[in-house]
Amino acid sequence: MFNWIKEFTRQGYLGALYPLLLLTGGVFLIVSCAEQYNISGNSSVSTLDGRMLYLKAPDSKAAMCSLDSCEVIHGKFNFMGMVDSTVFGEIFMDNEGFMPIVIEKGDISIFISNTEQRIVGSQLNDRLYRFLEQKNRIEEDIMNLSNQEAQWILSGVHPMIAHRRVAEKTNRMYNQLEELETDFIATNCNNILGHTFFNMLCSKYPYPILTSQINKIIKRSSAGFRKDPTVRTYIQAAEANMKLIENSNR
Repeated sequence: MFNWIKEFTRQGYLGALYPLLLLTGGVFLIVSCAEQYNISGNSSVSTLDGRMLYLKAPDSKAAMCSLDSCEVIHGKFNFMGMVDSTVFGEIFMDNEGFMPIVIEKGDISIFISNTEQRIVGSQLNDRLYRFLEQKNRIEEDIMNLSNQEAQWILSGVHPMIAHRRVAEKTNRMYNQLEELETDFIATNCNNILGHTFFNMLCSKYPYPILTSQINKIIKRSSAGFRKDPTVRTYIQAAEANMKLIENSNR
């Protein structure tokens, strides 16, 4: 249950990104009065009954702040509150985050079963979960390739040939995964999803750097995205680092 969502949160992506999300959050700030969100949930997972759920998002000091809490009663739960801007948050069960969510004005419905987690009523959440599901499928296929290599060898294929086949498939899948991420960020460059996952991608590196994937994202994204203070700062630092690396290799 919650395998791919747990993997998403287990790697600490959200926790590492909160300071960056605070910086990018200002881009989506609504100057007018706060708008109300209403998140209703239905669960067919019996072990959730009686558990407390918390809707959390980063506060002004980058600490996780509980916006609302509720108890799952007979498979139903509900969060309600006000937001000034679209926020990338997370649903916690006790102290464990298990479900990322875009918190925005309007009515949002969550459906949880042993095999599926689905959000309805929000275009951004629909995009988010469609992307995560596609990403998870590719990553699972990559993990299963090692078993396929063993099966080929047991069936009589020479180990070197089996390894080459797996390596070729692995490279194709990693390219597919990279294109999925690139397209997702570029397509959502003018909303919080694009900024969030761009920061997530960049946070994988020990220091700002321009990879071929990051260059593709920058070229395919809007001028507004490139002018965003966080993105612009990263690009400037990465360009400076690339010059240092180039000079050191001479």
